[in-house]
Parts: sequence; structure tokens; C-alpha cells
Amino acid sequence: MLKRLTKIVLDKPWLFIGVAVIITVLTGSLIPNLTFDASIDAMIPDDDPVLSELQKVADDFGSQELFLIAIQSDDVFQASTLRKISELEKKIGALPGIEDVQSPLNVQLVESSFFGIDIHPATTTLPQTKEEIEEYRETILSSPYVDRFITRDGRGAALMVDFEQGDGVDRYELAAEIESIVEGYKGPEQIHIIGDSYVMYYTETAMKQDLRNLVPFVVLVIAVILYITFKSFLGIFIPMVTVLASLIWTTGIMVLMDIPVSIISMVMPIVLVTLGIASSIHILNKYKEALASGLEKRQALEATYEAISSPVVMAALTTAAGFASLVTAFVHPIREFGVLTAIGVMLAMGLSITLIPAILILVDPPTASEKKDQPKQAGRLDKLLKTLTNWTITSPKNVIIVVAIVLVAIGIGAFKITLESNIINYFDDSSPVKTAANVVEEVFGGSMQVSVVFDTGVEDGVKEPNVLNEMIAVQDYLNSFDTINHATSIADVVRELNQALWDGEPEFYEIPDTREAVAQQLLLFTMQGGSGLDSLVSYDFQRALVTAQMKSLDAGKLAEVTHQVEEYLENRFGDSNLSVRLVGTPKVMMRLMNRYVQTQVSSLITSTIAVGIIVALLMKSIGLGLLSLVPLVVTVIFNFGIMGYLGIPLDAVTSIIASLAIGIGIDYAIHYVSRYRLELTNGNTVEDAIRITGQTAGRGIFYNAIALIAGFLVLAFSQFRAISVFGYLISVTMIVSSLATLLVIPVLLQTYEKYKKERGTKMKKKAALLIALFLVLGVHTVSAAS
Repeated sequence: MLKRLTKIVLDKPWLFIGVAVIITVLTGSLIPNLTFDASIDAMIPDDDPVLSELQKVADDFGSQELFLIAIQSDDVFQASTLRKISELEKKIGALPGIEDVQSPLNVQLVESSFFGIDIHPATTTLPQTKEEIEEYRETILSSPYVDRFITRDGRGAALMVDFEQGDGVDRYELAAEIESIVEGYKGPEQIHIIGDSYVMYYTETAMKQDLRNLVPFVVLVIAVILYITFKSFLGIFIPMVTVLASLIWTTGIMVLMDIPVSIISMVMPIVLVTLGIASSIHILNKYKEALASGLEKRQALEATYEAISSPVVMAALTTAAGFASLVTAFVHPIREFGVLTAIGVMLAMGLSITLIPAILILVDPPTASEKKDQPKQAGRLDKLLKTLTNWTITSPKNVIIVVAIVLVAIGIGAFKITLESNIINYFDDSSPVKTAANVVEEVFGGSMQVSVVFDTGVEDGVKEPNVLNEMIAVQDYLNSFDTINHATSIADVVRELNQALWDGEPEFYEIPDTREAVAQQLLLFTMQGGSGLDSLVSYDFQRALVTAQMKSLDAGKLAEVTHQVEEYLENRFGDSNLSVRLVGTPKVMMRLMNRYVQTQVSSLITSTIAVGIIVALLMKSIGLGLLSLVPLVVTVIFNFGIMGYLGIPLDAVTSIIASLAIGIGIDYAIHYVSRYRLELTNGNTVEDAIRITGQTAGRGIFYNAIALIAGFLVLAFSQFRAISVFGYLISVTMIVSSLATLLVIPVLLQTYEKYKKERGTKMKKKAALLIALFLVLGVHTVSAAS
């Protein structure tokens, strides 16, 4: 079939070129419609209980996002700084889509008065004189808002922004407008913005910048590698046309399927460009060999595709299978990335066996000068490959012992792997969002909001004194953690009201004894112009919320704190009529971390099985199919071990590396085993076949690995720490995978052939057992990492 396709392409090259151009133009026209989505919500299905519960809370009480503008200064109680706070409050509050902006100047104070209570802002005029500022300082530092909106030492102040609810509110656009306003007020004070909307806006902006910078960069890097390899314009042009066309087609499909770019799929262009050139390199190398043997252009192309089509298709199938295995992932953007990249790999393969011969048949073949090798470089590489191959032949046991010792030593690191789901930690410490989070946590107690929902099940149930006292108990419990601060609820409002009605006496800062007294005080609060209850209690007073600020924690600490809080709530309210539940971003993060582990296990199992079956079927040998997987097991163990030792967490990005290593790394084993079998059919002994394979296929593996490493290292220049780490890790896996292929497979091939020849079926089982031991070790490492 492939032979017939090649003949059609060579007979009608312009037809295939024309079709490729039309599809490229059509799909390319869709790219301006590409959308981006960096939200945490996109990681979890809409029907997930944790997300559904959080959305219901947002519907009842408003957004659960903690959006703060933090101001740092030597002394915020200065006329100029207070003026900035006032102007920021007014300008941000005037933006369409902003419901309210609370600042240290306008926060609501409840005090005693002749008429019972007086509700007023912290100051009615902007303090500017020394006397006004001192009076304001005394007022605000004796209020409940100290260390929440302004620090006791006067070195920090905060504005809290509430967004309007509704689909018509574009929070990312509002975050951009707020950032623009804040930029005009920086200096000498430091002003930081923190909040989910701002983090997502900043993330999307960084994603767009990365794509604008990294895609051209990787194209340039690949072009340099192609020039070094082929020393010709065509050697650069033809592979680049193929990979860029496949990238444009894949992106067009992405737009047609209404799939936004996520922080995971943003690496897809770099991956496709890097992987796409591999088949082109093999084809062009084989074509040059055919020309060098004296064949005419068409004969050389026919001979090239007869020899190379099968390995190219096999490599594309196994690589696509590795990516497609991510369809089993429990995180939606990871599934999208896996499917789209698999499609891109197959498209690149299709273009390689159609567009490349169509172009080559129309252009002059390479000149003699372009066919010259670099003997000095080849000699050094040949010497290295020969040394490695001879070692596997003369000392196979030593090879296995060394590999096993290294694997055990590295594999221990897998037990040290942690989890991560906070997107702020995807950035370097110098980034604005990470800096802002650190400042807000250090100065104001936390950058995330965590909430406890009280549901009484009856209208006005929250007005019961025992319910309000239970809310206070929960607040006190939350505040007992050094990582949770400023727990507040409607119970605080009631206590302040009660104290004010008793002339501000401290002993009356408590909940009244009767439901009627609570109801009367809340009515008085509303009549006196009090506001903000809708964010603390539902309109029918059936449900209420306790909110607190929580610091960013590592996975272990977050799980520990979350578990302790939920256990406390279960023990205290499990047998009562009250329904009390913990909700908020921390719980969403916990769910994500669990899904990363599930994704890692499911995708690894799926990719290993899929790749193993494909290789076994194409090679018509179950034994060789299993054997080809062994270097991948070595690679996976190295990946997890290195992550553990270097403290690299398992997150949305790193959770896909092991599966990608299997899909990409299997190509090395395929090329090695295919060449080895070819040399056996040519009448060579096992040792001679391994020597020849090590020198020939080994060279191809080396150059292929270099190209992939160079391409993936481009990701190291990403603004995202997580993406940079991904680039380094996937490059390391390519080094390990190629080296493991050159060292482990020759040993296993000798063992396999020896047992097969000397002792028949029984020894085949022993050989299979040796292979199985490597696979079991890999599974154990995955379990440890998970």
C-alpha cells in the first residue's frame, strides 16, 4: 500500500503539494481565533462534587476569590500613601464589573451612639494633616480590621476587591484594567496584586508571550541542527515545511474543536516541531545513500520509501500511542494535549510520506559536495559507539550489574516525590504573582480563601444563638492553625452589634441569649445602613459562611491541614442537625493532586500496554515487544528518581513526562531491534549483528537524541518554572532512553538468542523472566512515586 502511494505521489507531485497548501491556508486562517484558558476550574470536570459545591457557595454568597491589592511602605500612615489608597479605591471601584472595594479608609465600624448604634466608615474624610492621621491611626488600629486591612506596625495596607457575579463579567479583563491602574501608583511604595483572576490573567499573558518567543526559537534551533546534518538549503526547507504544516493543521483542528490553549497544551508546538523532524531526517539520509549508490532520482526515491516507510510509520504509531494514552488522564487539559499531539504526530508522518517525495521529485538532487561526511566527527562517534557495543558483548553481566545498581540508587529518589497543584508555584520567585503571594502571606496571613459552610436546613436558622456560637467555635479552631488566619463570619457582626448596644463594654462582645435579640440587632444593623451581610449569610438566613485566609502549603501540609479540619467538623457536627462542610480553593487543589496521581498511573499503564502491543504486532514477536520496553522502564525510573532527589513535584506538567518518554523513547528501541533483525537475516552472527547495529542504528539514535534534546531544551527559557523543568526533564529522559537502548538491549538480545538456541521454550521463559524483572521494578517505582 505504501509502495503504491509513493508511486502516485511521484506521478502527481503537484496534486499533493496543492492539497497541502490549501489545507495549510484554510487551517492557518483559523489560528487568530485561538483561545486561552489557564483557570484551575478547567482542570476539573464541571460535575465534580468539589467544584460543584464551590460553585453553589459562590451562587449563594458571591465569589470565593480572595482578590487583594497589597501596599508595602515604611509607613502607610503618611498623607501621600493614604491619598494613593483613597484614589485606588475610587478608580478600581468605578470599573464596570466591580461590586465593591474595601480599604482601610472605608471599612465599616460599628459603635455605640445615642440611638443605640452608629455604623460609619473608618474615616469620612481623607486624613492629611498630622492630627487627622493620628486620629485615624488610633481608630483603625483599635478596630477588628487590624492586620487584615492595615498592619499594626503600619508597614502594610490592603484593598479587597469584590467582583460582580454573572457571565457578563470578564474577570481577566478586569484584572488587566486593575493592573494598569495599579502601575500608575507604584513608587516609592511597593504595590502587589494577588487573586485567582489576576493569576489567571498573568498566566495567560505569559503563555502568549512564551508561544511568541519559544516557537520561533525552536524553529531556529531545529534549522541549525538540520544545517549541521545536511549542509544544504533543501535539508532545512523540506523538514521544516513538513513540521510547520503539521503544526498549523493541528492548531486549526484545535480551533475547530473549540479547545483552548492550556498551560499543558502550550508545549505542544515545541513538541511537534521537535519530534516532526525525526522522520524527515531518516528519509533524507536514506535518499542521499540511495543517490550515492548510483541510482537516478526517481529510483532513489522509490528505494528510499520502500526501505524507510515501514519504520517511519511504526515510529509514528508508537509515539502517537504514547501521547494518546493520556486520553485516560483524569485532568481534562491533559487529555486534550494527548489527543491533539497524537494527531499532530500522525499528520507529520502523513506529510513525510507524501509531501517530502512530492517536493524531492521536483527539485535537483543534492550535489556531490552535499554528500560529504565529516570523518573527524564520525570517527569520534564511531569510537564511542564501538566501545559501548563491545562492553555489552564482552561483559554483559557487568552491564546489567552496573545498570541495576544505578537504577536502585536513583529509584530510591522516587519515594521523595511530592505533589503540587498551586499554579502560583509554577512561576519563579521573581515573578510578580509569586512575589505578591509571598508578601500577602507574610504580611496579611494568607493568599487563598478557605470557607466552612453552615446549613441549618431551616429559614432563619442562622439566627439561633447556638448556631452562631458554633460558628465562633469553628473560627477559633481555624485560627489555631499557624497557616490559617482572620477567620470571620456573621457571628462577628452580631457580637460587635451586641457590644455596641451595651456602650462598647468588652464583656458584651458575645452572642445574645435569644433568637429574637439576634434578629432585632440584625434588623437594626440593616436600618442603620450596615452592608456586607450577603457575603456572610444567605438571603433567607438558612446558610452562613465562615471564611478565612490560608497560606500556600506543600502537598503534604495541605493534605494534613485539610484532613484535620474536616475531621474536626465531622466529629463536632456529624451527629447534629447542622450540615457543616469545608469548601474553597485548597479543596480544589487537593482534588487536583489526587487526579495528577491517577493520571500518572493510568497513562503509564495505558502507554506501556499500547506501545508494547504495537511493537509486538509490527515485529511479530511478543518477546521482542517486551524487550523493547525495558529501556523505557529504565527511563521512567530515572525520571521519578531525579524528580524526587531534586525536589521536583508531580504537577499538571510533570505528570505527563513518563508517558511521553515511553511514546518517544520507544523509537530508539524500534530502530535498534529492526536493524539487528535485518543484520541477522543477512547471515551475520548475533555478536556481529549487534556490532553492526551499534555502529549504524546507534549513530541514528545518537543524532536523533541530540535533535530532540536541543528542541526540548528550548522550553527551559519559558517564563513558567514548571515548563522549564519539563524541558530539562524530558531532555534527560531522552539521554537516558537512548543510552539504555545502546546498553541494555544488546545484553537482552544476547540472552534472548542464547536461551532460545540452547534450551528452547524453558529458557525463553527465563529470558522473559529477566525482562519481567525490569518491568516489575518499573511498576514498583511508579507505585512509589504515586
